[in-house]
Amino acid sequence: MERSIVEERRTSYRLPFSAPFLCRLDEEGGAYSGILQNVSITGCHGTLEKRLPVGAACTLQIIFPGNHSRLNVEGVCGRVVRSDEEGLAVRFDQRLEWFVLIPLFYQKICGHTLELPIEIVAP
Repeated sequence: MERSIVEERRTSYRLPFSAPFLCRLDEEGGAYSGILQNVSITGCHGTLEKRLPVGAACTLQIIFPGNHSRLNVEGVCGRVVRSDEEGLAVRFDQRLEWFVLIPLFYQKICGHTLELPIEIVAP
């Protein structure tokens, strides 16, 4: 039941996207690696090697792989909003300004394009 309440509050379109990421806890200083399962302009969800405390401030590094190079998006600050057996959910402090590039990388990695819905975002 808790899950449906969380899903109803989501306002941003999520893209299924598998990419490595690193999560650093701001207070603890520990760094943990994982794999994204989806990402939106306001947050992400992925699997992580360790469960992290809900509410913890963190900084993410998302790595978009390519055949001959990679794009590192560093310094993505956010908060852990869920951490359970299904993975880790982080809400970003600011909108992910690199989000517009993700469909391009999705096509490169997965071999097909995404049909994105047009979304009007209030300021």
